[in-house]
Amino acid sequence: MNDTAIALACESIASALNHALEYDPQTPQKLSKVAGKSLLIEATLPRVSIAIVFTENQLIITPSDECLAAAMVSGTALALMRFLLAGDIEAAEKCQVDIDDEDGLIAILLALSRDIDIDWEALLAEHTGDVAAHLFGESLRKAQQFQQDIVTRGKNGWATYKTDCDTGQPGTDQDGHSKAQSPLDFVGAQLKALLP
Repeated sequence: MNDTAIALACESIASALNHALEYDPQTPQKLSKVAGKSLLIEATLPRVSIAIVFTENQLIITPSDECLAAAMVSGTALALMRFLLAGDIEAAEKCQVDIDDEDGLIAILLALSRDIDIDWEALLAEHTGDVAAHLFGESLRKAQQFQQDIVTRGKNGWATYKTDCDTGQPGTDQDGHSKAQSPLDFVGAQLKALLP
């Protein structure tokens, strides 16, 4: 990509993020914690370097040719996305992301990313209308609840399986002797816990 395309992409991303942040009424309070600081993001594949500067009420994203900054993350674009989704500074090594966080900005930003509460329904209603936005939001909430139910049932199934393995209940043959658990027994226990 040429420099002009990168600059336009940075401007577009910053504009979209700032517009979304307008739908969280607590944004100014949250951004005041990081106002005046900057973060250097260096993607190694594709090779792009950008700086994010935080102000009292918005972000400014620009291409950067700096090599070092007080707060810097570096890695492939995919690794950086995995790190952002993990939302934990401890995940950096696992995600193969290099961090230099002299002023603690990255840790603060990861905590803020979990606290940001954007009214996505209102933002979507701006483009689709209230009814469509409400239906879409309701569908997402139901999907999220379903996902949480699956995770809870999976954990309960695992706990039940581990308890059964520790007590030796399911692993007995007809003579009362214990036998080794097969992977199919584990899958069966998981399915039993997942199905209502």
